[in-house]
Amino acid sequence: MTDIDINYKIWLEKDGENILGKGGAELLQLIDETNDLGKASQKMNCSYKYAWNILRKIKKRYENPVITRRGGKDGGGQTKLSPFGRRLLRIYNRFQDFIQNFLKDPEMWESYGLKVGEKNVLIGTINKIEKDDQVCKLKIDISRDQLLKSIITTESVNDLKLKENKNVLIIIKATEIQLKKISS
Repeated sequence: MTDIDINYKIWLEKDGENILGKGGAELLQLIDETNDLGKASQKMNCSYKYAWNILRKIKKRYENPVITRRGGKDGGGQTKLSPFGRRLLRIYNRFQDFIQNFLKDPEMWESYGLKVGEKNVLIGTINKIEKDDQVCKLKIDISRDQLLKSIITTESVNDLKLKENKNVLIIIKATEIQLKKISS
């Protein structure tokens, strides 16, 4: 999968309508850092009006203010996140972090069959498949002198469209391996 990029978008919804996505979360984060809607919108390279409309849309959906404002003389006012705005940002960031951490964790990918590491992988050719209703016994040649036997579900054999004389990638995932001494 090295030639495929994984991308995603997270947004919060209410009644099936988007209320907070990446841009809105960035705006809330910048307001939290600067205490100023004007500075936050400048850092986002968007107009003050556009930023204000994002906040208005969220307030309209939830009937709850996202920010609190305190006026001041000569530009001394402040815009801060309300407890509700802080909660929305926390929820968004929590899911964002979860997805980021999931994408960085190769063991999680492997548990869903999305990525396979180079370790514990063999290549072989299916020599024989013995099927019944529930399970199949496979005999796989992994070298001229070595045969690997595996039992997997019939459903897996059908899903993977496995057939005799077909090359396969064998991924060994085991919690326990038993070794026996070979008599010499």
